[in-house]
This record gives sequence, C-alpha cells and structure tokens, in this order.
Amino acid sequence: MPKNKSDAEAPVRTEDVKEPAAASAAAKKNESGFYIYIGPNIKGLIQTGTIYRGSRTHALRMAAAAVKSHPKVKSLIVAGDVLPEARLKVKTPGNALYANYQKLAGK
Repeated sequence: MPKNKSDAEAPVRTEDVKEPAAASAAAKKNESGFYIYIGPNIKGLIQTGTIYRGSRTHALRMAAAAVKSHPKVKSLIVAGDVLPEARLKVKTPGNALYANYQKLAGK
C-alpha cells in the first residue's frame, strides 16, 4: 500500500522492475558454459553463430564494438542453454528477439 498519494501515482521505471526469480536464476546458471550470437552478420563487427566461452559478461566484453555500434546485438547474444528456444523466437513474429533481429537486418 502506498504511503502517500504521490507514491501511488509515481510512474514505474524500468530500473525498478525485476526479473522473476526463475528467469534470473536460469540466466545466471547457464550450464552450457557458452553464449552465442544469433543475430544477422554485421560486416566488420560480428558474425552469426559467433560463440563466446564463459560468462555473459565476458561475451559482452568480447562483442563490445558491435554492441556499441548496434545496442540490439546485446539481446541477441544468448546462453547455450536457451539456444533452441531463442533460435525459434528469432524466426517467430511477436517477440523481442524477432523484432531486434529484423531491425539489425534492416528489414
């Protein structure tokens, strides 16, 4: 319950929204030990299927030039554990992976 009227009317910031515990735990667990870029080729920056061994932080550090030029690349670097589902989502309209892939591909 809000303490005062201004708390009730305050807009929700994206920084305040937390992932469900199951989703964040799965993202941190990554049993496969690798991350992979499933977006389109971006000449001189990143290729489809680029594999990064280790943590997500390491993967993003290795792809820093691509992420800096095209921030949507970050969402298309996925854990090996979710690769099958993510590859299907990239091809299915109506979700963020599909939208980000299409924007990067220039479609």
